[in-house]
Amino acid sequence: MALPRPATLLHTSDVHLDRDDGGHHQQAFAAAIDRAIAIDVDAVLIVGDLFDHARVRDDILEWTADQLDRLERPVVLLVGNHDALHEQSVHHRFEAQSRCKQVLFLDDPEGSVVEVPGTDIMVWGRAMVEHEPAFRPLAGAPPRRPGTWNVIAGHGLVIGDDSDLHRSSPIFPSSFDTLDCDYVALGHLHEHAVLRREPLVCYPGATARSRQGQAGCVVVEFTPDAPVALRWVALLSAAPGHTH
Repeated sequence: MALPRPATLLHTSDVHLDRDDGGHHQQAFAAAIDRAIAIDVDAVLIVGDLFDHARVRDDILEWTADQLDRLERPVVLLVGNHDALHEQSVHHRFEAQSRCKQVLFLDDPEGSVVEVPGTDIMVWGRAMVEHEPAFRPLAGAPPRRPGTWNVIAGHGLVIGDDSDLHRSSPIFPSSFDTLDCDYVALGHLHEHAVLRREPLVCYPGATARSRQGQAGCVVVEFTPDAPVALRWVALLSAAPGHTH
């Protein structure tokens, strides 16, 4: 079987657009879009909390669609606890798949797979309807599909296997042992963290405060016959009022 083609992915999460912060979150997201274009990534992956709440202003929805469209490349979008797919979800107003040109929306609570056009990347993820202890972000992840780069996306908090089971949307470290994939793309934790190397498991951190208060994201490179490579990329200077 032929090896998958090389590919590059920009991974971010917890963008929190429409947070009352003087526009810092918008600036960080626009910078992430700029970086994706400059690096010429094959796709962008947003693992939850693109929006901060259900009352996001209409002008922010329009602005967000414009940002996604100016990428001119596929965007894979998963929801998080701030924009989960309950009845009041902002995504019912945003309607990304009809409003935007190249958004692939992982909207099935049982899990769904999208194939990223123009690449050999496939992404699986479960849409969160309610942020609750019963929701398991990685439950039901499919087996590896040969000849593709297999990415598993999940929005939740990695906790110890013996931790309090009342935590919402928990991800247990032992669940990574059964995942047959190339990359596990996480969202929810606001500080960038690489949790594991095999498979590679990463939180990019919140776009506007990814690493020690600085805006950032991660760029993931898939190359045949080589380990998946990941690097953190700074986007803006430290957030106002932050001290290192």
